[in-house]
Amino acid sequence: MECVPTTRLTVRPAVQGDADDIGNVHAAAWLAAYDDIFEPEFLKGAAQGRRIGYRQLLPELLAAPKIFLVAVRDGTLVGFVHATPQTSEPALSEILGFYLHPDVWGSGVADTLMAQTLQSLAVDTEDVVLWTLRDAARARRFYEKAGFQATGRQRSETLTDWSSATSVERPAVEYARTLAPQRAMLGSEH
Repeated sequence: MECVPTTRLTVRPAVQGDADDIGNVHAAAWLAAYDDIFEPEFLKGAAQGRRIGYRQLLPELLAAPKIFLVAVRDGTLVGFVHATPQTSEPALSEILGFYLHPDVWGSGVADTLMAQTLQSLAVDTEDVVLWTLRDAARARRFYEKAGFQATGRQRSETLTDWSSATSVERPAVEYARTLAPQRAMLGSEH
């Protein structure tokens, strides 16, 4: 009999002890996804800043009403998302970061993490938006597959190397998705 390996995936709220793993995922994702968007020196520094920056940043990101979830596959943290309600529009939330380690790209982990995120947001939110770099083609394809639609809004996104505070600007595009049907479905299951 052949032994078939199984993969165990869990999505759970982040805790402070996840800071280094979150930083490593963020750095690896940036290095793999943005090598044609940023200059090599900036990208290298920004990745290193993310590797260590979550130790100080995570407590603020974990504060309610923010949502910060991590994806753990076979005991290894492989992805994260953080989102927050918009204070100016109570029924609107924004996904501020959604990153997976390149080793799990295309494995379905992103789909599971996004589904859990949208389910968590649907409790109090009718609509969700996110901004992504205009030239991040892989990310844009994923968001579209997840039901987000480009709104046509664009802005210049300032991205900072957390370790040196060096900043660069790149064009970003907004995506949006309505969660109201999901909220209705959640309510009918109770």
